[in-house]
Amino acid sequence: MKLSLMITCLGDVIRPGAGKAVVRILRRLGHSIDFPEAQTCCGQPMFNSGYAELAREQAKHTIRVFEGEQPVIVPSGSCAAMVKVEYPHLLEGDKQWHDKAEDLARRTFEFSDFLVNHLKVVDVGAKYAGKVAYHFACHLRMLGQTNEVEQLVQHVQGAEYVQLNRQDQCCGFGG
Repeated sequence: MKLSLMITCLGDVIRPGAGKAVVRILRRLGHSIDFPEAQTCCGQPMFNSGYAELAREQAKHTIRVFEGEQPVIVPSGSCAAMVKVEYPHLLEGDKQWHDKAEDLARRTFEFSDFLVNHLKVVDVGAKYAGKVAYHFACHLRMLGQTNEVEQLVQHVQGAEYVQLNRQDQCCGFGG
């Protein structure tokens, strides 16, 4: 299947290796990856800071960049939630753009959701000798995801999964 990768601005600048790993995994699973070079930030920092008009313009840019029919994979719960949940709200006053936002929302998948719920893959061949803990991201709850990341971590060969106390409390990123 041909997929588009929305790398996210944080992934691009802070953790480019994570994006490369996503591409390797998806290619190993038999998919081809398109990377639209015109992509930029999803607009969440503007949206969270109260700049709705700037976020609306950024949403329109992102919608134009990812026009088409192929699924869009996002290795970030917060950016996926911005596209899937907030874009339709931001653009609900404009029928044409709202419909485009709804279309992109339907085709956008957070990476762990795409692997576990759509491809039915929980073992990606990862190996790690040591303990692994996971803090549950608020935006994954917003997307209705409950344990996809944990399922993937629990299938990492050699890893010992350690559940965090209060793993469901906010990390503070949103505020």
